[in-house]
Amino acid sequence: MTAVLSPAGGPMERYAHLVAQGRVKLKPVTTADRHDMPHPEVAEDAGPRALLLAECEEDDR
Repeated sequence: MTAVLSPAGGPMERYAHLVAQGRVKLKPVTTADRHDMPHPEVAEDAGPRALLLAECEEDDR
């Protein structure tokens, strides 16, 4: 019997079973890689919910 360890919650939990099956390989990311990630400009008074709703409205999927 093989034990599979999965993260105890958080965003990576949904991918744990795919990683365990070898279907997904995650790229290791550190805080040093943050400068390569996109950082959109956001108004200071904009709340996270409003940002997500606006982003969903723009998505044509």
